[in-house]
Amino acid sequence: MKRTPCSFFARGVTLIELIAAIVIIGVGLAGVLAVFVRNTSASADPMIWHQATAIAEAYLEEVLSKNFDPNGPEAGETRATYDDVGDYNGLTNVGARDQTDIPINGLEGYTVQVTVTPAALNGIGVADSLRVEVKVTSPVGGDIVISGYRTNYN
Repeated sequence: MKRTPCSFFARGVTLIELIAAIVIIGVGLAGVLAVFVRNTSASADPMIWHQATAIAEAYLEEVLSKNFDPNGPEAGETRATYDDVGDYNGLTNVGARDQTDIPINGLEGYTVQVTVTPAALNGIGVADSLRVEVKVTSPVGGDIVISGYRTNYN
């Protein structure tokens, strides 16, 4: 039996079939890679938000543990010597810091802002209640805001 170019064994792939296969494989590969890129780029986000929340909670706990006094800091007072809640009003730290105002390594990208305002709380008058709000801005943008109240129970 003589073989001809059109016989079953001699048949090849046409240019159109080759281009169609490349397009189909390319589209499928692009979809898979898009999923990988999305997962990789978002994998650090939970850690960043957890750190921002931990920073905010630490600052709030520090402020609420101080004596009740709505007035701002006295002359010459620094964060290391703050002794009452009102001293923290308007505090802004670029980079998280510990209670002695020393920067914490690895947390330089966070910005912390503290606001202390008089606020009534469940029948406690404005003169005897302060609302403390701590806002932490993460390095990737976006804010975590937590607040608490300090009353004059002394």
